Amino acid sequence: MSKLPKKKIIGITGSMGSGKSMVSSMIRKRFPVLDLDQVNRSLIEKGNKGYRALSRKLDIPFDKDRNIDKKVFSKRMFSDNEYKEKVERIIHPLILDEMKEWIDRHQDVLVFIEVPLLFETNMDVFFDEIWCVVCDEAIALQRLQTKRNYSLEEAKSRLACQYSPIIKLQQSDVVLYNNGTIEELEEQVSVYLERSLS
Repeated sequence: MSKLPKKKIIGITGSMGSGKSMVSSMIRKRFPVLDLDQVNRSLIEKGNKGYRALSRKLDIPFDKDRNIDKKVFSKRMFSDNEYKEKVERIIHPLILDEMKEWIDRHQDVLVFIEVPLLFETNMDVFFDEIWCVVCDEAIALQRLQTKRNYSLEEAKSRLACQYSPIIKLQQSDVVLYNNGTIEELEEQVSVYLERSLS
């Protein structure tokens, strides 16, 4: 049950390459969707809250213009668990504050939050319902290579850092299967939107 203001707050999650962003774009045609990855990116932009907090407390890689070097930063996060945990302890409360403020601003019956690591970061307590997007691992790996230009090794490494899709779907209220066409996915989204409104 949600600990946030009274309205139906739905979390969208799933492993990398599953199609969360595609689902979000479909929902956004009717209801507001907040992408927490985008919130995170904004927070660590030069001069913003996350940037200032990280700069004060941790050894952060910067480029020549004193922007956070996102490529180096990301690699270190994925290769050093202790460093990753320190970063998350600083950034996650800021992300949560932004999320709460965003929800407060919207009066819609349904509001959606896209959270890639929803279960991994124990954020399930903030949602009335959780929608999980899943696909076969081979399809996810192919999407990560073609759409994000990861090598096969990088793609496998990124997926290995997340919970198994089986664990995620078992803890979710709605499971959207994205092995097929965009039209098939859109049909599932439409059905569950109507069900959530009833």
